[in-house]
Amino acid sequence: MSTQQAAETPTSWPVNKEKLNMPSDCKSGDSSAGPTASDVDKYLNSKILSPSFGGDPIFQRISARAEQAGLPNIAVSPQQGQLLTILALSIRAERILEVGTLAGYSTACLARALPNHGQIDTLEVKPEHAKVAQENFIDADLYPFPKIHVGPAIEILRRMETPDEGPYDLVFIDADKSTTLEYFLEGMRLLRKGGLIIVDNAVRSGRIALSQEEDSNPDAVGMRKLYDWVHADDGKSILMNVTQTVGDKFWDGFAIAIKLN
Repeated sequence: MSTQQAAETPTSWPVNKEKLNMPSDCKSGDSSAGPTASDVDKYLNSKILSPSFGGDPIFQRISARAEQAGLPNIAVSPQQGQLLTILALSIRAERILEVGTLAGYSTACLARALPNHGQIDTLEVKPEHAKVAQENFIDADLYPFPKIHVGPAIEILRRMETPDEGPYDLVFIDADKSTTLEYFLEGMRLLRKGGLIIVDNAVRSGRIALSQEEDSNPDAVGMRKLYDWVHADDGKSILMNVTQTVGDKFWDGFAIAIKLN
């Protein structure tokens, strides 16, 4: 995930826990009460991550290179990355568009799902992040090799046209949440019928359920705008599911939508 403005760390988000009935802390708690969500993440990572996909050592190197470069620790988790691979494989994606590259962790997960003749375009606002991502793509020996477009994502998206080979099959949005709706609509324009749009950080530790008066943070406001649009669309253009997640990436979620027409 990359942002055009600095992202907050989830532990600093001011959430009305009593009102939202927030789950207990994902990283700590009374061990006598059983495993935490983070413990379950570790267990599942050891069992289900494929050595050819989410469990490939390249992803540890991608994370290490990002940390060494001082990039924020806001990429998708290993299981979330493997989920992206599964979703891309399930629709036999050949062309993928990503909004928010960061160090290229999710980009590599998506690229691994593509055939050799596939295409993946990824948008990154910060040149220093793009440089780290490029190094990671070379290290991962990705083929097809991702093309990084550097600059403000919304400006790049508005200039983009449908690829000559056809519309994108999947769009993954993991950038600044204040502009999510704009990214989503531009992604819809470039997406084929039956294609998927996936949005990370879709729950924001429950802040999406607070009113504007209770929480006017631009990230939460941006996600509410997306959900307001989905509500107004009423299933005409898309069908969306939002799955809440807990674990090493705290309390958040993935929004997954299919384009109907």
